[in-house]
Amino acid sequence: MPAIETPSIRGLSDRRPAIRANDFTEPSSSSRKILTFFKQLIAEGRSTSRFLQIVKTYQEMRSSLDACAALPDNWDSYGAEKPSPHSVEATHRFLERLFAELLMPNRVIPSAEGGIAVYFNSDNKTAYLEYRNSREVILAMFDDHSDPIIVELTENDADESRALSLIRSYITG
Repeated sequence: MPAIETPSIRGLSDRRPAIRANDFTEPSSSSRKILTFFKQLIAEGRSTSRFLQIVKTYQEMRSSLDACAALPDNWDSYGAEKPSPHSVEATHRFLERLFAELLMPNRVIPSAEGGIAVYFNSDNKTAYLEYRNSREVILAMFDDHSDPIIVELTENDADESRALSLIRSYITG
């Protein structure tokens, strides 16, 4: 088999310019301004992205839920039960459903009735869905101008969808 000749690398080092540490300089003032502009633009994009805001809110609501799950009995000094593992899990499923629907609550808090409440606020309207330790699910919607609307639900998917639809139309309508 014939030998394949490889090009000689001899003399190549003579043609390459040597790079020295002092060859790197600070960016010029115009380059620095452009870099600062793009950094600000990226930061602004992150802060105004609706999806990133929803992700951040979801993470905050999950942290609130975790804090509720860690509460002891009598957490309010009035004898309230700590949220049961079942109410924590039901609330977790509801938060995941809300995230999939890109609708986030304003707060997740423990209920004095024993359980967890998920609050939505808009202007003068409030809606909350409460998963009680007794496995009751209550949706309440109220504002400053009309009587409250109270709906008793179950934990099945159809009632969860109904709750989500009622909350969305009440808060945004």
